[in-house]
Amino acid sequence: MVIICESGSTKADWAIIKNEDDITCTESIGINPLFHDVDFIVAELSKNTALSALKEASMEIHYYGTSCSAEIRNQIIRNGLSAFFKNATIEVSHDLDGAVFAVAKKGLPAIVNILGTGSNSCYYDGNGITQQIGGNGFIISDEASGAYFGKVLIGDYLNQLLPTNMQQYLKEELRLTRDELLDNIYKKPNANVYLSKFTKVFTQFKDQEYVQKTLTEGFGIFATKHVCRFPNYEEIPTHFIGSIAFHFKEILKEVCESKLIHFGNVIQKPMDGLIQYHFHLATQHEFPIWLRFL
Repeated sequence: MVIICESGSTKADWAIIKNEDDITCTESIGINPLFHDVDFIVAELSKNTALSALKEASMEIHYYGTSCSAEIRNQIIRNGLSAFFKNATIEVSHDLDGAVFAVAKKGLPAIVNILGTGSNSCYYDGNGITQQIGGNGFIISDEASGAYFGKVLIGDYLNQLLPTNMQQYLKEELRLTRDELLDNIYKKPNANVYLSKFTKVFTQFKDQEYVQKTLTEGFGIFATKHVCRFPNYEEIPTHFIGSIAFHFKEILKEVCESKLIHFGNVIQKPMDGLIQYHFHLATQHEFPIWLRFL
């Protein structure tokens, strides 16, 4: 049996593969080793019935996660998963690796970006990632991420710079107070996830000039600081993965085209591509594919 996990800061997607005709998908809270420890991982996975049923099963786990770019953080994930799944062989990789496997074609160079709760980007030369830009967290950067746009929105709300109808919506419908916002952002854990949730307001008011302008400016900053710094960005495809890229695809495309970026594919979740990638790996062996997943 093989389990694939793709985790951002907000949510993690899991695929439980028993054979090529028996694939179960489930979700858990997102895991970020910058903020979460082994006890947190075990406690959250225990809430998932499908995963809990497999705690003693023999399996291999391929985990792709946010902030998993250093061994010290990867070990936190590895320890948490091994404490929960007692008989698992575990491989922990960066979410950028998962993004590349999900959307890029082997042998063909591409620029691959993540625009979700956080943001990140890399250059894939057709064989592997050769350059990465970003991924420094929402306090330092994370341009055009959910946390970035949430921070802009809340800042403008507190400074009373939003259009009247949006200002009233946050105040009267969401009943957001300054004390509540500052408490959630500065005192409680996972401020990046909290801020990212406010992008739902952008979706609700997506036709407003304020939203269009804010998204255009944010995507423009990301394109300039990230995509346009990679070689051949005008010639090779630039792919995007994540909820922000997916839900605001048309504005993102306009920004990219204005900067002569070769706009490629946009997908919300990389799981389908990761499943195909691991099935492809299995077919490289001489034995039938279903044996790989027993």
